[in-house]
Amino acid sequence: MDSSVLNNLRQVVLDQLQQTSESDPASSDDDATAALPRSSTTIHGGKGKRASDMPGLKGQEDVGVVEDITQAAEVFAFLSEHCDVDHPLCSECPEAVLEGYQKQLAQHNDAAGLYEELLAQLSAEVSNEKGGEGAGPDQELEALRREEEALKVELLRSEEKRRQYSEELAKEREREAGLKREEEEYWRDFNEHQRQMLQFADDQLSVTYQLQYYTEQLERLKKTNIINATFHIWHNGYFGTINGLRLGRLQSVPVEWSEINAAWGQTIFLLNTLARMSGVTFERYRLVPYGNQSIIEVLDGKKKVLPLHYTSGLRLFQEAKFDSAMVAFLDCLQQFKAHVETSSKGEFALPYKIEKDRIGDDNGYFSIKMNLNSMENWTKALKYTLTDLRWALTWVSASI
Repeated sequence: MDSSVLNNLRQVVLDQLQQTSESDPASSDDDATAALPRSSTTIHGGKGKRASDMPGLKGQEDVGVVEDITQAAEVFAFLSEHCDVDHPLCSECPEAVLEGYQKQLAQHNDAAGLYEELLAQLSAEVSNEKGGEGAGPDQELEALRREEEALKVELLRSEEKRRQYSEELAKEREREAGLKREEEEYWRDFNEHQRQMLQFADDQLSVTYQLQYYTEQLERLKKTNIINATFHIWHNGYFGTINGLRLGRLQSVPVEWSEINAAWGQTIFLLNTLARMSGVTFERYRLVPYGNQSIIEVLDGKKKVLPLHYTSGLRLFQEAKFDSAMVAFLDCLQQFKAHVETSSKGEFALPYKIEKDRIGDDNGYFSIKMNLNSMENWTKALKYTLTDLRWALTWVSASI
């Protein structure tokens, strides 16, 4: 309680006591002081003064009233310090305070009921675990030991399972490593196989292109006359040529004898080839192609050889043999003509006719001999000879 309230209350009490003492003059100060007990307590807020020391107190009853009031004030102060509600209370406050306490009590009762139910439930669970209510400490200890043994057994089982799982895990890891190695080997083989396939595809494509090229070349070669390609007979002004070699000689154009001999080698080789392809066997002579040293053998049993080439030196003897060889060549060409005309039933004929050592047409015949002959006529006779060979070459090529 507030000290100002106590002081006001004390002042009211003193005023009442003073009015009482004034109405009763028979009482004296000494009697009032003697009547107060020595053990009376000090008034709250009186700063150590005794009730009998307060002014205006005339008798023992006044002092007792003051002490009661003081004690009540101290009780109210104590209650105010230790309670939620200040004291003293008015006439309406106790009911409100009581109602609040009743609500708190009801809440505490509800909470206590919930705690009791929870305690009962826990007790039941503990009783069920211990095998029933009323189990003693020994039984509980025995149950705990059994539970411990069961847990140990379960622990051993778990350790065994863990060991088994560890072994299986190690095996699976080893198997995984093996699979990885197999996979790497597979991919290496696969890449090598792919490389080989690409290489084979490239090779196949190359072979296909080569086959196509060779097929085209074969078709071209089939359409190509190999004889015409091998022996190209043409002319170069006044000269007849075979494979670019001039056959003949003029005073104005002195062709080297090496070129003339090489041209005769190609000419005798051509006639010999045409005879073999047509199945012609010459009488009296056998052609021996030997480049620029070719010869014609006379088949009279004497093994006479006629050189179809000429060298500078003793012209008298060389020209005679050379002339004989050229006349023998015309004889072989005439035999080839007769054979082909017979086999072709008159369809084949040479443009220039041959009469012994001469060759020509209605416009004139020219001797193939050098002796007693001009270079111009000899060269023209050689040109006619190559022309007949070209016609024979064309006929044989068409007949293949």
